[in-house]
Amino acid sequence: MASLLRILVPVDFSDECRAMLRYAKLIAERDGAEITLLHVVSPSYADSPTGVAGPDAFAAPPQLVAERTLQMATFGADELRGAAVRRLVYEGDPAEQIAGIVRAEDIDLVAMPTHGMGLLRRFLIGSVTAKVLHDVSCPVLTGVHVERPPHQLPLAFSNIVCGVDLDGHGQETLAWAAQFASDFQARLNIVHAVPALVPGFELPFSGDWKSDVTNLAREDLGKLVAAVGADVEGIYVEEGETPERVCSFARSRHADLLVIGRGAQEGVGARLHANAYAIIRESPCPVVSV
Repeated sequence: MASLLRILVPVDFSDECRAMLRYAKLIAERDGAEITLLHVVSPSYADSPTGVAGPDAFAAPPQLVAERTLQMATFGADELRGAAVRRLVYEGDPAEQIAGIVRAEDIDLVAMPTHGMGLLRRFLIGSVTAKVLHDVSCPVLTGVHVERPPHQLPLAFSNIVCGVDLDGHGQETLAWAAQFASDFQARLNIVHAVPALVPGFELPFSGDWKSDVTNLAREDLGKLVAAVGADVEGIYVEEGETPERVCSFARSRHADLLVIGRGAQEGVGARLHANAYAIIRESPCPVVSV
């Protein structure tokens, strides 16, 4: 993992967004990064004279843009005091504008909340966040999704858990987590979830077949750790559904950051990728998806 020199924080002026500013500053102070705050004013179709989407329908009211620009001028001033900050106000589709900046400016990290507050919304990831997770290639730091006052979140990176898949992306994920843990002098534990074994699956094994499966996975994880040169406190293999086991492990370790891989990979070895949204939704701490 190279230094995180360019951090992008999409802004919607919510309390959850303010909470993410604190994490962005913590990382920026470590690497001497610039923080770019981006607010995107969504298009207004109601302004079209015909009421039909056309060139004029994508223009936000100038007064609204002016108001948001004024609001952006001071947003997060206290949280980001002393940091190098750039403030931008764009018009258009928020997810598209965020992804565009990530590509154009080679952003190293996007930091944004999931907006999972309330009885219903805690089961969902906001549409903009979901699109960003899908469309950008850089790591994305998301806040705690469950309903919890942002000001109660601990501000530290001292105890990191990395959920690892036994696929090609697992090495990249672990390498990122190991370097981040080293930068912050944090403890690092890795966890891998194996499917719950059903009767009949034990036939290829002898003796204690559950131990055989666990030991094989732990052996592969050990090779991965050696290949990366990661300094890990422990290697753990959990049996069960991936989101539940990874998040439960992070909770049991009192982790303040969970690092996972994300992507479109499929197959037995890539269970974390298929469950990335569920892990982000259920994690007891902020998540970096690499």
